[in-house]
Amino acid sequence: MVAMQNKSILERDPLKRDPLKKDPLKKDEGQDWQKAVETTTSLLKIFSFSEFFETAASSLAELLDADGVALIVHDGPDRLRYKLFHGMETLNQTPIVKFSFSAVEGTVGRVLASGDHLFTADYPHSDDAMPEFVAAGIRANLVLPLPGPVGFVGAIAIAWLHRQAPEVTQAAMAIAKMFAALVGSSVHREGLEEQLQNHSLTDPLTGLPNRRMLMRRLAAAQKRACRNQSLMVLAVLDLDGFKAVNDALGHACGDQRLRLAAGAIQGAIRDIDMAARLGGDEFVVVLEALRSVREARVILDRIVNAIAEGCGNDATGHKITASLGATMYPLDFAEPEILLKHADQAMYLAKRGGGDQCRILLPTPKQIAP
Repeated sequence: MVAMQNKSILERDPLKRDPLKKDPLKKDEGQDWQKAVETTTSLLKIFSFSEFFETAASSLAELLDADGVALIVHDGPDRLRYKLFHGMETLNQTPIVKFSFSAVEGTVGRVLASGDHLFTADYPHSDDAMPEFVAAGIRANLVLPLPGPVGFVGAIAIAWLHRQAPEVTQAAMAIAKMFAALVGSSVHREGLEEQLQNHSLTDPLTGLPNRRMLMRRLAAAQKRACRNQSLMVLAVLDLDGFKAVNDALGHACGDQRLRLAAGAIQGAIRDIDMAARLGGDEFVVVLEALRSVREARVILDRIVNAIAEGCGNDATGHKITASLGATMYPLDFAEPEILLKHADQAMYLAKRGGGDQCRILLPTPKQIAP
């Protein structure tokens, strides 16, 4: 049985079908390597990942006389998905463009498990064929793993559509593996950059967006409010009694209350809204697509009540509530920093009023709604 499986894999790999067969493209090996060196030099000067992949994939398709190249990456610990395509305009991408599949399925799963490339000359009739890819029009494919610092970060699938794949020379395969290594390094680097970007925009304690992300979102929300002729609310929330918890029970308990508050706020707002942490015990909420002050008031009161219920009284006897102040754009037609200042003013009025309440700033700073 093992011998039969090995034979099947060898038959799929044109490099191992007949070791004595004359290489039909040997005379062009020098040209292939020269192009590969030129492409590699160009790739090292590209810092946009999509442009990097497009350049590498274009060279791979030309080298192997293929119809297209696809990049497959991990989608969680046990799943894979397609990320980018090159040269597959005639391919029916609809069944696979958002397709997520098991990391152990198909030719890609086999490659990631073995760590070696795999050529499948007759994909529709192979044991690894997946209906979605057969329906997409793939006749043959060559899959190469993308090496990373620990294991593989994904794979490249080179495809031939509705036709038999040509022979692949030893030199062409070596160049293809070199490009796969370059793409793997780029995929890993993009992942690190994405993590750094997320960390720079996220509060590490609560997982909420930080001030930097808030200001980006706020500017975009203002534009949407004007375009859609709707109201946007910016609210600042400060926790009442938080200092007493920190002083009496310690910072660990205070951090726990902050996380509870963040969860309570997120549970009280809609999917289109945003909660952020400014720092300390101060949070900000952006509510979008509102049609009236009354609609805004319902959501803001819900936030205040959620704080009181979610992190209010406990066995320690320390009560935490929320003082919330808000302003409404474009009724309050101001720049993001000024809106934040107005909401902060309303929040202090709520706190001076005893806390556990909401105040809304109306069109002028002197008009505060209780």
